[in-house]
Amino acid sequence: MGVIEVGELLDHGAVRRGVKIRYEGSEDFYFESAVSPGFSDAHAHPQVVDVGERRIWRHSYEWLEERRLRIDEAGLRRDKELSSMLAKATILRSLIDGVTLLALTGSLEGNVSALLTLPVSPRVVLLPTVMEAEGWSTPERVFAEYVRNLAKWNGFFNMGFFVHSLRKAGQSYLVASYKTASKLGVPFALHLSEGIDESETLVELLGDAPRNVVAVHCIEGAEKCKRMGLKVVHCPTSNLYLYGRTLRGLEFFDSLGSDWPLITGTVLHTYRDAVAVHGPNVRLLEKATVGGYAVFGMRGSGDLVAFDRSLEKVIAGDAEAKAVFIDSKLVVDEGTVVQMGLGKRDVERFKEEAVRLAFEKYGI
Repeated sequence: MGVIEVGELLDHGAVRRGVKIRYEGSEDFYFESAVSPGFSDAHAHPQVVDVGERRIWRHSYEWLEERRLRIDEAGLRRDKELSSMLAKATILRSLIDGVTLLALTGSLEGNVSALLTLPVSPRVVLLPTVMEAEGWSTPERVFAEYVRNLAKWNGFFNMGFFVHSLRKAGQSYLVASYKTASKLGVPFALHLSEGIDESETLVELLGDAPRNVVAVHCIEGAEKCKRMGLKVVHCPTSNLYLYGRTLRGLEFFDSLGSDWPLITGTVLHTYRDAVAVHGPNVRLLEKATVGGYAVFGMRGSGDLVAFDRSLEKVIAGDAEAKAVFIDSKLVVDEGTVVQMGLGKRDVERFKEEAVRLAFEKYGI
């Protein structure tokens, strides 16, 4: 067993100094600081490579209905191979940036394929998007895939349901997904109150007070969302990009989500945007790390991201991951995915090629 010695460790929100941690390896390491668990991205769309023209929209439905995309989203999501390639790019970019837990929405088949074929990844929560539109999943398809890979959902990986939104999924899809997720004890999430207060509508449609619901955005009616007991994922980068506004109080959210990791960067970039909004503090870093684990009920034993800068710099968002450990195993060292021998530039080239192919095949 190797030893990781850390000058300052933020361990599940508590600061510890002069810590020694054993991991499954032979080399010993020393780092100025570390955070355990690492960054958690509680909402990522790996197949999103274009979001339309930039302007300030009133709410998500206006954006969805009026934006002019340069790509055929439905065609891209039906392409299992390319969707898988984009998911792999998202997973690898996230790993290098210190993400130890990643929640992937979007293509059911593409994301499952990426997860089953990559030799290394963060802990992953698969949340296939349920939506009444071409190229998206039905609740039945998500359930069938969950059952087909039942042995895979072992605590390192999990799978649940992501209903796109109240207006885009329909009540039958919403209720079926919610009831199935509740019976299986798996995550249920959706975009909610993204510019329009939808908290009361959610209760009306479900016919009951929602339990164990993960709500992404909640930029309108934030107090109601928290009062209802919703677990809120804050996406400041995309909120500011689309609407010019976002949540302002730390009390209104539980975790962070990158939303569009192949466009605006991984949750590390999101964390830096959050620091610009909320200011640097330990509580924010806690939400950006252990927060996502709590939202999805995932264990984080042996997960750690290490830095060669002080914890104060990490809290300020002014540090890059030096090493990443997941389940007590070294997966990233000096910016290289150890098991695959891929450095940051290699992963960026892979991502750029995947995006290029997406526009080449499905550009409009």
